[in-house]
Amino acid sequence: MLVALFTAGLLLAPAPSPPPPRPLREALRVEPGATCLTPDALADAATTWLGRDTVDASVARIDVRGDPTRPHSVAIALEIRGELVERTLDPPRPTCSDLHALVGLAIAIAVDAAVLEGLGYEVIEPGEGSVPQAQDPERPPLQRRSRRGETSEVPVRRASVSVVAAVRGGAWLGVLPGLAGGGSVQLELGWRRWVDLRAGLFGGYGGPRALDADTVVTPSLVGGRIDVCAALARPRVRPRLCFGPAAGALQSGAKSPGVQAVVAPWVALMVAPELRIWAAKRFAFDLAVELVVPVVRPVLAERDPSKQGMVGESLPVPPVGAVVSLGVAFTIR
Repeated sequence: MLVALFTAGLLLAPAPSPPPPRPLREALRVEPGATCLTPDALADAATTWLGRDTVDASVARIDVRGDPTRPHSVAIALEIRGELVERTLDPPRPTCSDLHALVGLAIAIAVDAAVLEGLGYEVIEPGEGSVPQAQDPERPPLQRRSRRGETSEVPVRRASVSVVAAVRGGAWLGVLPGLAGGGSVQLELGWRRWVDLRAGLFGGYGGPRALDADTVVTPSLVGGRIDVCAALARPRVRPRLCFGPAAGALQSGAKSPGVQAVVAPWVALMVAPELRIWAAKRFAFDLAVELVVPVVRPVLAERDPSKQGMVGESLPVPPVGAVVSLGVAFTIR
């Protein structure tokens, strides 16, 4: 009799209530990398798609990681009931608001299948032996991977190194005596979204310059440089400030009889505010204004071969110069 009463009490006892939903912002973790993503804006976008600001208690975490070098690439990982749902987004040149909306939609789809149905997807239960299929073939399904029984640790994400080649040309003001023109080729390495290391070669030609009525020189300069650049990562533009030393050789290129061409060392410090505008995923335009402060300044002078040590008319290199240049940049990797 007691056993029967105990069994009836168990059957009539109320079932345990499911755990309450948790706030979306509590489960969301954002590492923006080189993107413009922010936790608040992303939570608002996902809330708009879901129609609520909470997620089921089975959602353990929602990790959003922006690529450290590419401002449009985002990786999403959600742990739901012991399973890991992963997705990588790399839309072509979205605005900042568009990127938040796309990532928020991906989170909403992974959290709630009703969002998927509202977008025209046919949701098939896992027991039916197939994965969800979309009516629109350009909407790929999320990839689901079980984490049950896994014992290996998740590998640590390392920041990839970006390699960019650039070509520039422009006007030289005061780098050589008078107005000159020149160009440069550069190779950049970036392993953080806010710092680059750059090395380059440059050359410029000043055209004929008269020392006096009988002496004409054509100064030219070739050299190399190393820069460190501090940058700000934005979706389509990348302003930065570069600074570093430069060294080369200045040649007078004398065109008068009896006056020999002179090659002299040239050393300077260079500071350059720059702006890179991305036109495509791997192609960008560069605009730079560089301040050139020579440390070693050669003097182009006329020497009389018949009088040793005598210097006639001279043409000094200005104490400060500037370079205004335009160019293109190509992402190698």
